[in-house]
Amino acid sequence: MGLKSDKRTGVKSQLRERFPSAFKEFPSLLDARNASRASREQAFACIDGNVLMMSVPQGCCTLDSYIAIVYSSVMKASATALVTIVVFDDPDAMTEAKLQEQMKRDAARASTSVQCSSDMQSVAASTSPDDYTKDYIVSMENVHVLKENRGSRMRFFDEVAMTVLNRLKNQIQKWNDSGYPGGYVIFDGIDPRGASRGIGEARVSQMVASSDDIAAIFARGFSIGEGDLKLAQLGRKVREVTAAGEQESPLKDTRLTLCTTIDTDSFAIELIEEAKRSQDTAVSPVNTLLCMREKAQKRGYDDDHEAYFLCCDISLLHALLQRHMWGRSKQPSAFDQRAAMTLLVAGWGVCGCDFVEIRGMRSDVVFESIAEIVKTRGDSLALMQHSWDGDRDSVSLTHKPIKELLIACASKLMEVPRIKKEFVPTVRDPDELILKRLGWLCSYWNSVEHKGDMQQFGFVRSFA
Repeated sequence: MGLKSDKRTGVKSQLRERFPSAFKEFPSLLDARNASRASREQAFACIDGNVLMMSVPQGCCTLDSYIAIVYSSVMKASATALVTIVVFDDPDAMTEAKLQEQMKRDAARASTSVQCSSDMQSVAASTSPDDYTKDYIVSMENVHVLKENRGSRMRFFDEVAMTVLNRLKNQIQKWNDSGYPGGYVIFDGIDPRGASRGIGEARVSQMVASSDDIAAIFARGFSIGEGDLKLAQLGRKVREVTAAGEQESPLKDTRLTLCTTIDTDSFAIELIEEAKRSQDTAVSPVNTLLCMREKAQKRGYDDDHEAYFLCCDISLLHALLQRHMWGRSKQPSAFDQRAAMTLLVAGWGVCGCDFVEIRGMRSDVVFESIAEIVKTRGDSLALMQHSWDGDRDSVSLTHKPIKELLIACASKLMEVPRIKKEFVPTVRDPDELILKRLGWLCSYWNSVEHKGDMQQFGFVRSFA
């Protein structure tokens, strides 16, 4: 889902309009890499696997045709970057807040969906949608049914991913045999048993790779639920390895990370990551290019557009946003930059995301209001550090600067022509639940996930 989109006032639209120099369109990841003046050995590709799997055209209905599309996409990425990682959500490690949102979304979808195919009826009627075999997948007329049902999705993804990985291993070996560096491919969040996992057996997700050595580099002793946060964590790992100067590592020459997704909350996550890097003592030469796959536009007009990648230079965008907030003459500390960026993305979040929304809020008024808070409320801004200090009880201290930003936004909204003024009081005086959720969200996007009693942060599960 990501941040709420709107062609005029959505976060992505506003970023492109206000900071066009940080964006560029490319037909392929290879073109984006070449424009960044990086070689294959200097590039690292990180792909949102959920997006990859969910974007397979509906016309590819059989297992073989589905696998062919996924294989082609990953092979192109592997030919572009020496190391390619495809990340998947881990449902068993998903934050409670996200699970609640998914339940609401699934309930809304179920109330309006029309079941028509025998495949769909079979999956929907199953006591456990996960209880099926590979033979069942092969026999299906439309495998998208498995993809679209949350309960059956992951076994299907596991089977597709393992088949693709085995084929890629053969291709990598052919490249190596021909004298061309074969590279490395990892699937992060897959059960290697695929659809061969026994009926009723628990799914165990892990990293599966073309090489045990490359998997060992990225192995972690903790779980991450959302793929978007995995993308950020893996980017940190790449920078850690390159900064350490490990000459035997396949990542030793890495200079560019191609982070591929369509989820717009990656703007918030990656910009916070960039702000965090300004606090690091070890300097890494790696830059991040956030690559968002844009659909083809076929309307029969002269402005038809083939599918392309909208690429954003995160380092440049971060610098432009800091200048926007602080002005040209101010040189904010690394701490202040992170605090300001966290407050800014809180404003984006309240415009609409998976976890919180105030109706009537618009990201354009956040952009117009943020500088006032950053430059004149230094003591309040400093409270944003409690987004990342790890103390769940201190998160409530972030409510003060967040509320000050919302008050400033309410004043700006009053100046917007034809705005529905009835929304303004809610923005000016937000419910405590909104502030609790925003405080939690700021921590979450800073890669600090507070678990346990989620009512403390305004999340109450209402769906069984």
